[in-house]
Amino acid sequence: MILGYLGLCWLLGMGAAAFAQGSPWAIAAAAILAAIAPLVTRRSPVAVLSAAMAAGLLVGGAWLYQASLPSDEPQGIAQFNLDPDVASNVEPTVEPTVKPTPRPITFRAVVSGEPDERGSSLRLRLSAREVLVDGRWQSTSGGILMRSGLFPRYNYGDLLEVTGKLETPPAFEDFDYRDYLARQGIGSIINYPRTTLLATGQGNPIRAWVYDVRGELSSSLEDALPEPEASLAQGILLGRRASLPDDLRQDLNDTNTSHLIAVSGYNVTLVAGLFIGGLAWLIGRRPAAWLALLAIIGYAMLVGGQPSVQRAAIMGGMYVVAIALGRQSGALQGLALAGAGMTAFDPLLMKDISFQLSFASTIGLVLFAPALRARLETALAHWSSDRELAGPLRGVIELLAVTVAAIAFTLPITAVNFHRISLIAIPANLLTVPAFPLIMIASGLTAVGGMIAAPIGTFLGWITWFPVAYLVHVVRLLADLPFAAASVDGLTSSHALAYYAALAGVVWLTARRPAKLTLPQAPA
Repeated sequence: MILGYLGLCWLLGMGAAAFAQGSPWAIAAAAILAAIAPLVTRRSPVAVLSAAMAAGLLVGGAWLYQASLPSDEPQGIAQFNLDPDVASNVEPTVEPTVKPTPRPITFRAVVSGEPDERGSSLRLRLSAREVLVDGRWQSTSGGILMRSGLFPRYNYGDLLEVTGKLETPPAFEDFDYRDYLARQGIGSIINYPRTTLLATGQGNPIRAWVYDVRGELSSSLEDALPEPEASLAQGILLGRRASLPDDLRQDLNDTNTSHLIAVSGYNVTLVAGLFIGGLAWLIGRRPAAWLALLAIIGYAMLVGGQPSVQRAAIMGGMYVVAIALGRQSGALQGLALAGAGMTAFDPLLMKDISFQLSFASTIGLVLFAPALRARLETALAHWSSDRELAGPLRGVIELLAVTVAAIAFTLPITAVNFHRISLIAIPANLLTVPAFPLIMIASGLTAVGGMIAAPIGTFLGWITWFPVAYLVHVVRLLADLPFAAASVDGLTSSHALAYYAALAGVVWLTARRPAKLTLPQAPA
């Protein structure tokens, strides 16, 4: 319990530095509150020590975040960027009134991620190795996002020689694209350069194998399903979102169901819940939880194993481990420690939206969903006098509790960052989430069957089409409602903090008096 609280204090320090722009007053106020809590609950030397450690860790977390902020001076390959304001990598001109022409630069880099096909272009993440300066190759580093045509095709691990104009990513008024890429280690972008393949197989062989398998599974789904069902099945099974039609992507956002195609802590927990619920009756809840943990690891590898996927797997895995050990009440402490460990390794995660959504949704599932489920079940028991009716409705109650908890804890994050909230999120999730496990299982069988033999994939594709088409139809139908989503502008971190303070009160009141479920007795 103490370790969990200390981990939470570390995260609060990181959050105070990240969202209060490093204000010393905000950090000091948070440190004082962190120190007071142990002293209020318990008066002893251990409480005094805990208070001092809590304040120290909070300040330490804030300091580490501030120290980890990238320097304003470009590093590595980014030194050769053509900045929109200062063209530092161009030849000086005699006449200042004449705009200089930027020079292309040549460098060598390895494709460090899975190719992302979008329409008629391809996006590749590169890791720089060498740069040509004054006719000599010099070692360098840094991430680059390259946009090129669909051909020639390059794959993960290919070593390329690239010639073109590096640019600093732009920062738009409503979205800081530069900061977004910087958190992924990318400081430069380059569009349609001249490229030459120098070598292959320069990446991690395990990751290369995973990408190859993903590509074959994706091709099987493309061959077995029509569009947009094929793209949606790829998104749910493999986490691939690039091929989704823009209108369907927007409909998913407006109905707050885009998490179904994003590998988040919530999504991973759904995968684990599928295994636990399906196997608990056969081998017991705890053994099923251990198998669910293996399923999470396999699922994380299947969808690519990117850092965001790893974080989501850790979030969902902590909850599953707590179930497996019979200490579900300790899941929150484990989650706090996991979050503290991840941010200690990479402090800039605190501003990563995918990390925030995964962490917040998983906290909601751990902290709010059980108490809400107990309240709803008690209300059902008092309302229903039919024992048989209570059983089927419990599944609906479970889904409702999980949905409301996840949405309640992620709402301010989506509102502040995307300036738009869904007004039909709860009914949309109640109608679509039940199809999620069906689509995952059917898509997996179809993809594997298509790899074995095309006719098998085609046959299974007919079965897969029904739940996927159902999800597409429901999402589009609800998104067309005039009140499906609303724009919310001007929200800041202060508004989110006030919301979470109010939500904490709601959670406390819900769990304050544990609901006692009293099922109606059958007549004698």
